[in-house]
Amino acid sequence: MFYFMRMRMKFSSPNDVRATSTDCLFDFKIRSIFDQFTKDVNAIDKHHALALYQTGKKLWFGSNWREVDHVFIPIFMDKRAHWILADFDISKWHLDVYNSYFKTIRDVAVLAAVDPLHYILPHILRLSSVLKFTTPDRPLTCSLCKDIPQQTNGGDCGIFVIKYAEYIYQNKIMEMPKQFDTHMARYNTAVQLYKYAIEQPDLTLSGTSK
Repeated sequence: MFYFMRMRMKFSSPNDVRATSTDCLFDFKIRSIFDQFTKDVNAIDKHHALALYQTGKKLWFGSNWREVDHVFIPIFMDKRAHWILADFDISKWHLDVYNSYFKTIRDVAVLAAVDPLHYILPHILRLSSVLKFTTPDRPLTCSLCKDIPQQTNGGDCGIFVIKYAEYIYQNKIMEMPKQFDTHMARYNTAVQLYKYAIEQPDLTLSGTSK
């Protein structure tokens, strides 16, 4: 779904937030190398896969991070089998973190899940020098967003992550309904993907993981 969203965001209207996204492998790669990175920052050099995302060339319909204000990062908390969303506001050097189940998934676990991003995102941006401004030599700041819609069971985190990103992209996150029909949201998402696949026969959704 984030592949489809990147396509929409790349050709967005002037009223939309300028944004792009990573894929789920981005956070997995960060967590996999974080311990090594804390011992030696050279574990991630300019040729590392993580250093290619911000150029826009790593993913289908990716955008250079120089051209956007927000980067949506889906994060899978594997020990909790739970998805959360990190919204990297580049100009503010800040992460807004969206957790749809904070009644069960506590803040301390969410903060631990995003902790590697605070240090590795600045590092890979310094490596690429893609930003229009000098990259601050400090970790990112972070906020856990609280006044947001919440799921009522343990299986809806994925659709909530998608909807959070959609509403942020449309600059309407404060208008997101506190309660909505998750079954209908899934249905609408499936219809969007099917319609896109029919209208664009030359491209396939097999590129989702790229």
